[in-house]
Amino acid sequence: MYNSDRHPILPHSLSPSSIRVAAALILFASIPFQLSSQSTIGWTPVSPGFSPQALLEHEGAMWAAGSDATIAVSTDSGLHWKTKYHDPRGGLLLSLAFVGANFGYAAGAGPHLLTTTDGGDSWTGSIALPEATFQAAFGDTKHGVVRTRTALLSTIDGGKTWKPVSPENDPDWMQKYPFTVDLAALDGNHLIVRVSEGEAGDGEFLWTANGGATWNANYLPHGAGGGDVFVEQARYWSIGGEVVGSDQPGGGLRIPMAVRSNDGIQWEHLPVFREACHWAGCGGCTPQGCFAGGTFFVPFSRLLEPPANPDRPATSAQPSAALEPLDRLPKHMLSNQWARGGSNLCLLTQGAIECTTLTTVETLDTKGDLAQWDHHTFPPLLRDKPGMGEASIEPALPNGFHCIRCNLTRIFVSKTGNSGPVPVQIALVISPAGEPQNVKISGDMPEDVAAQVRTAASGWLFEPYLENGKPKSVPVSLHGQVFVMNFDKPPHVPTVVPMPPHNQ
Repeated sequence: MYNSDRHPILPHSLSPSSIRVAAALILFASIPFQLSSQSTIGWTPVSPGFSPQALLEHEGAMWAAGSDATIAVSTDSGLHWKTKYHDPRGGLLLSLAFVGANFGYAAGAGPHLLTTTDGGDSWTGSIALPEATFQAAFGDTKHGVVRTRTALLSTIDGGKTWKPVSPENDPDWMQKYPFTVDLAALDGNHLIVRVSEGEAGDGEFLWTANGGATWNANYLPHGAGGGDVFVEQARYWSIGGEVVGSDQPGGGLRIPMAVRSNDGIQWEHLPVFREACHWAGCGGCTPQGCFAGGTFFVPFSRLLEPPANPDRPATSAQPSAALEPLDRLPKHMLSNQWARGGSNLCLLTQGAIECTTLTTVETLDTKGDLAQWDHHTFPPLLRDKPGMGEASIEPALPNGFHCIRCNLTRIFVSKTGNSGPVPVQIALVISPAGEPQNVKISGDMPEDVAAQVRTAASGWLFEPYLENGKPKSVPVSLHGQVFVMNFDKPPHVPTVVPMPPHNQ
């Protein structure tokens, strides 16, 4: 079961002490995971000719980036793709973005940041990256910020030098918020980072107004806004919700809310379209719009709630143009990697692009229509904290292997198994694109738990393993323990089980 913000809801019978006992028995750390993929009826697979890891819309076209440092564009809503850059030794591209009509950049496991100044027609790799880069935001070829495996770094000289991001008003921010959620840039002077203590937890915005020479932090109370940050109308935007009435009996309510800022310093709170976002929450937000629940698309012009009183004059909080209609899409596992061209919408989930035709509607009802999301959480900065928050399974990997997104939940809910720790073995092949293949799960565990572990492992992503500078397929085997929770069979207080070796 999930609430409107996609957080798992645990039954009251599961006590905090039970959770702490379970957490102490786990080798692997956690993020929310997908129980099963939604039906893909109504969706058509498309391929840009490589394994994609980034998808977006820019200037009316769809852009994708991924394996073998490949960047491609489609001008017919995903039907046909044209390669704009390709380097078999350039690594796996994880992020792709544009600032304005002409400047764009892409980064990943390769040694260089790729940039374009002609709207994507040509790309160069003149900026050296310090290590594998999970996320990046550049305002121009000189000023940018990157999230690597171990640090959050900024440059003001096109990558000749890098320094850790340390806000002057909060130098200890990493002790509170070790995760980076999203990065964005308005221009060469204005860049921003959303940080959090967990994938969906509250956090801070780290901002700079001088290209990264100095940084400061803003904390928006009550969880205002969402995780993702994007640029639209020359402003930063974050769409999600905030908690109101937390001091009232029974606790507070989370209502749809957007925040926007011209500079990262002053933020304006705006209501968003509550008919869509109230019941199931709006997610996957970009300048093109959001998803409401699992089956509706809300255009950006509809996100700002119109005046409740027709006699009240419109303000800057309301859209100035006529409201666009809402669109229905077939059920699907959703992500924030998507692009829309006309009535066609293409979605990137778990390394595959699928497209569908939207159906226009005037009204919608998202009650009970909760979405499943393809999460893109990265491990925390610097080091894992055993028994606390989320962490990567990288410590369990053999030497020479590195994960980009490879996390596993602490507790698996089962309808048939007994509560308690169980051993698990995960065997898979890392493809040249860094994606898991031939995932096999073994161990003395209930079948419904094995299916959940298999689904989670199938969504992992690794840095491609290189041999003589070229990526190749390699087998990997992991083993450890997970904790099974059956609410009809609560666990006895167990004896602490020693941790197994990190790899085999």
